[in-house]
Amino acid sequence: MEIGIIVHSLTGNTLSVAERLQERLTADGHEVEIERLQTIGEEKINEAKIENVKLKIYPDPQANDLLIIAGPVRGASASAVLKHYFSEIGQLEGKPALLFVTQAFPFPWMGGNRALKQMAALCEEHGADVIGKGVINWMNPRRERQIEDLMQQVSDMVAKQDRQLK
Repeated sequence: MEIGIIVHSLTGNTLSVAERLQERLTADGHEVEIERLQTIGEEKINEAKIENVKLKIYPDPQANDLLIIAGPVRGASASAVLKHYFSEIGQLEGKPALLFVTQAFPFPWMGGNRALKQMAALCEEHGADVIGKGVINWMNPRRERQIEDLMQQVSDMVAKQDRQLK
C-alpha cells in the first residue's frame, strides 16, 4: 500500500512521531513517504489566519492509497498551516485518513481532542474517510506509551485497509 504522511511540524516533535510511523509501516511492507508542510518565510507560531499562510509545496493527497495527516495543537486548535493546506486541496473522495496531533499539555482534553475534531471535520468536508486518530501529549510521563499505542493502532488500521483493497 502507498501511504502518504502529510505533516506540519515546527519544533520537530510531530515530525519525530511521523518518522517512527514511517519506519514501522515500511517494516510492515508498505511504501511510505513523508511530506512536510513548510511555510514560505518564517512561521509564526501564533498565526491563526489561514490566509496569512503560504506553503513551499502542496503535497498531492491523491498520490496515495491512504493518508496520515499530522500536526501540532496551536491554541487548542488545529494549526493554521494544516487548515490552510486543506483550503487549497481538492476532494479526497473516500480516501482513508488517519490523524494525529502533538501537544505540549499533558492531557488530550487540553486542546488535542478539539484539534482532532477540527481536522476530522476538514477531512470529511473534503470527502475523506477518517479511520483513526490520536493525541500525543508531549509533557505526559506516558508519552512514549502513547506513541507506541498510536503506532500499533495505525499499523492495525493500515493492515485492515490493505486487506479491504485486495
